[in-house]
Amino acid sequence: MTLDQLKALRAIVEGGSLRAASQTLQRTQPTISVAIKNLENEFDLTIFDRNQYRNQLTPQGKALYEKAKLILDQAQSFEHLAYQLSVGEETEVSIAFTSAIPVHPILKTIKQCKIEFPRTRLEVYSENGYGPLDLLEDGKASILIIPWIKPLEKLESIHFMNVRFMTVIAASSPLLREYQVVPKEVLRNYSQVILSDTSRESANQTYGVLEGGDQWRVNDYQTKKEIIMQGIGWGNLPEHLIKEELARGSLAPLKVEDRVEVGEAEVRIARLINEPVGPIGQRLWQLFQESHN
Repeated sequence: MTLDQLKALRAIVEGGSLRAASQTLQRTQPTISVAIKNLENEFDLTIFDRNQYRNQLTPQGKALYEKAKLILDQAQSFEHLAYQLSVGEETEVSIAFTSAIPVHPILKTIKQCKIEFPRTRLEVYSENGYGPLDLLEDGKASILIIPWIKPLEKLESIHFMNVRFMTVIAASSPLLREYQVVPKEVLRNYSQVILSDTSRESANQTYGVLEGGDQWRVNDYQTKKEIIMQGIGWGNLPEHLIKEELARGSLAPLKVEDRVEVGEAEVRIARLINEPVGPIGQRLWQLFQESHN
């Protein structure tokens, strides 16, 4: 059995005739006919019913045709991989981003990279807080998009966007009717909904947490928003996730005594300094940079 024989089989079936297969493969009709006959003789099977006006697959032929398509697709994939390796292109590039930011601008850039390098697999991970940094250190991601609360010496970075956070509560909360600015002692009796960040870099950080208050921990922003909207707690949320809820009046800003508003957080694209970068990883970095210049 050879790949040429399987190509002949597929070309006849998909073209509908020996003539069409001959044009597709740029081989003579007798050459293609001999390839199929040799394949039949090798396995002592009849692939085509030649008693019909057109070559029709026998039941055995149908089974072989389906398998032949898989083998030929895998062979093509092998060729593409070998080519990528020969020219030094990465077979995959991984990106990890913080879940607090809008996904659209990230996917727009990734889509452009995929158009330019269709054979490279792009893996995308969404993690809370500094979670993407753990993936970088574990070798699972090469480009990060993370909040830039403090500079990290091992990383080089470029500005990506600013994300604005708001402290909010359900608009139906009695706190809004009783107080313009809620005292901390009063608010400690209400659950603060906090997004869990289990990354090594964020361990033991209490940024934005009301000390001594009741807490409700969740692992994604959608759940956090739903809990707050149900009137079960209060917390900080990215403004882009709650624009509609603020507009229709189901969520409202919450002012807290002596509490500094979270405001805007800078988000930067980052990668390890002096780490070897392949051509596709470099192109992706360049596309992110160009999209925010």
